[in-house]
Amino acid sequence: MNRSDKKSHRIHRIFLGIGEVAGYYTNLKKGFDELGIKSYFFSIDGHPFSYGNDNKKKNPYMRLMTLFLSRKISAKKRKSLCELWWTLLLVMILFPLRLALLIWSLFWCDVFVFHGTSSFFHGTSSFFEMYDLPILKLFGKRIIWVFHGSDTRPAYISGSSVSKDYGCLIEKCARIAKMQKKWVRRIEHYADVIISHPPSSHFSEKKFVRYLTIGNPFSCSYNKNTDDNIVEANKIMRIVHAPSFSEFKGSGVFRDIIGRMKNKGYSLEFIEIVGKPNSEVLKELADCDFVIDQLYSDTVMAGLATEAAFLGKPAVVGGYASIEDMGILHGAPVPPTEYHNPDEIETAIEKLITNHEHRVKLGENAKDFVLKQWAPAKVAERFLRVINDDYPEEWLYDPKDIRYLHGCGISEHNVKALLTQFVRHAGKEGLCLSDKPELEDKIIEFSYSDASE
Repeated sequence: MNRSDKKSHRIHRIFLGIGEVAGYYTNLKKGFDELGIKSYFFSIDGHPFSYGNDNKKKNPYMRLMTLFLSRKISAKKRKSLCELWWTLLLVMILFPLRLALLIWSLFWCDVFVFHGTSSFFHGTSSFFEMYDLPILKLFGKRIIWVFHGSDTRPAYISGSSVSKDYGCLIEKCARIAKMQKKWVRRIEHYADVIISHPPSSHFSEKKFVRYLTIGNPFSCSYNKNTDDNIVEANKIMRIVHAPSFSEFKGSGVFRDIIGRMKNKGYSLEFIEIVGKPNSEVLKELADCDFVIDQLYSDTVMAGLATEAAFLGKPAVVGGYASIEDMGILHGAPVPPTEYHNPDEIETAIEKLITNHEHRVKLGENAKDFVLKQWAPAKVAERFLRVINDDYPEEWLYDPKDIRYLHGCGISEHNVKALLTQFVRHAGKEGLCLSDKPELEDKIIEFSYSDASE
């Protein structure tokens, strides 16, 4: 049964912002455009991988915001008085610009789609960021909030918490978890609908729409005319890995595996792309045989694997999450990748190296899935059903059913060690899961099981 309140569905004007996540909102806007739905995408984050550049060129507001942000980033790298100058300038100029954007959107848009911790005043002042969402509700606006994983995943099961580059002390990890819980509760208070991925939604208390049911919109203008799947005799196999965060993605393990594959006599070229614009990544994907995405993922087809699929390239993905953990509906198509437990990932890589027929077929299936299921217009259609509140009840997921314990970007051994330290320091209450006593008990039991191995 649908959830429609039987009201007529008028044509919406949708605000998308305020930032980009791996091209998601650029492509979602494309989907709304194809459906004839007016939407406005505002990204002010100056994304390092150049997602949504075309939209920024057309939007003077985004050009101005990105200009100031890029200056701030450059100043921060120099760590001089220039950084202080740009910080003050940001406060003096960007805040009024955000305020102007809020006022404009109140009169021009009826639906607001935010993600993560984005809002009009987030990061400007704790005082001001408390009021943008209440103002939207006061004006009767419909708010849809999308969580992409890293924004809500508890710090105590995130690989970034123990990384060499971004890791933090357990004390800080506990503070972050409390802030995450507080932020999710605030979003749940104001948002009409939340879209989230179950394996990273431990802090949710209200039912949310399953992320993979809506899908990950993707399209790009890159086109290669030649048949990418033709394999020449004695051709060196090209394998691409493009980590945004090498330690989190398990890059070191992949390098070791490729080294062992070469020692076995396989002719391989391992292309590791770090910090390059998305256009360069797509070019390498188009020229490769297959992709190695990440080792400890809680989803079957994330950003890189999706881009590879669009170009007909299969992807190897490691992770501990099951289809049930990911909240994929029974009978729904599962994104086609070579998804395996991290302990089996070397076998999976060798399978794609040696089995040409399987490799090509998997790439074809992945491309077919992305073009049919995750085309921007298809995802926008599902999104529109969420906006109009006429989606099936089965799209909803109850966070009380979450049983996933492994997190993302971290091995089972390390997540147990992290959890053991965390619980010793912060106690049971530090998990912020008192609303889910069964999950709370399972995490504590899991943290102490084989923790010393």
